[in-house]
Amino acid sequence: MSEEENIKRPQSTGDPQGPESGQQPEEIIPVEATALPNQETVATEPQTTNPKQQTEEMEVHHHAHNPAEPHHKKNWKGYFWEFLMLFLAVSLGAYVENTRESMLHKKEMKTQLNSMLSDLQSDITLFDSVTDRNSYGALMADSLIQMLHTDITNTSEIYFAARTVTANLGYYYTNSKSFDQLKTAGLLRYIKNKELLDSIGAYYVSFQWLANQIDLLRLKMDEIHKGNTRLFNSYVFQQMMSTRITTSTSLGGQKTTIGKPAINPDLLSTDTKDINTVSLNYHYYSSTIKFYIRMGYTLQTRAKGLIEIIKKEYSFK
Repeated sequence: MSEEENIKRPQSTGDPQGPESGQQPEEIIPVEATALPNQETVATEPQTTNPKQQTEEMEVHHHAHNPAEPHHKKNWKGYFWEFLMLFLAVSLGAYVENTRESMLHKKEMKTQLNSMLSDLQSDITLFDSVTDRNSYGALMADSLIQMLHTDITNTSEIYFAARTVTANLGYYYTNSKSFDQLKTAGLLRYIKNKELLDSIGAYYVSFQWLANQIDLLRLKMDEIHKGNTRLFNSYVFQQMMSTRITTSTSLGGQKTTIGKPAINPDLLSTDTKDINTVSLNYHYYSSTIKFYIRMGYTLQTRAKGLIEIIKKEYSFK
């Protein structure tokens, strides 16, 4: 049999087993029959899994997110900048708050200075009135001293002068409401003009010294009241008490006018010692009240100067 015929001859299907293996022959399927049309067959290498390698990768990944590792610790620069930012934020907040508070205090200070102008003006008006009364009383005290030592027969004028002095004593005082508010609230430190600050202090401190003069004046007046019992009849004084308040056109102040006796009333004593005692009491009073008046003029001048400084330093609408 030729070789060609041997190839073309089909194997017998009736023999269930091959001559050597005793098993059925494997069916050979052409590659072209299983391949999809127009699809290239890609040969892939089988992938092998290495458990040790996966474990190492997981450990590396885990270590990369561990903040406890040395390469994730903050250095001193990081802490410094965090502290600096926090410090600046707190400082800026405190600065803004202090600035706002300072502006409010300065506004309140200016308001109180504006009120002080009204207080000073009322003080000046009071000075005019009190100075006018005290000057009138000092003038009558000097007239009484003169009459007691020259002509004690003109008793109507003596009674009139003696009673007029005791009815015309006034006291200087200040309306310090605005100054007290400035001092209590601690607003004086916002006044930067040293001249203004010194003028305010000098003006209001003067009234503390003036309080001592008031006590001295009251003491001198008490001595006059006690000494007058030696010479003057109380019933005559009572009849003279048809008082009226008159205004001085020169100063704008006020004084108390006592009614003069219609006749010459008698003195209770013509003793030289009694007359001298009464005269001395009026003399000491006259000297004290004149000094007090001069101090009033000084305070009035300071008040006017203080008004000018305040208006020069601040403008008020």
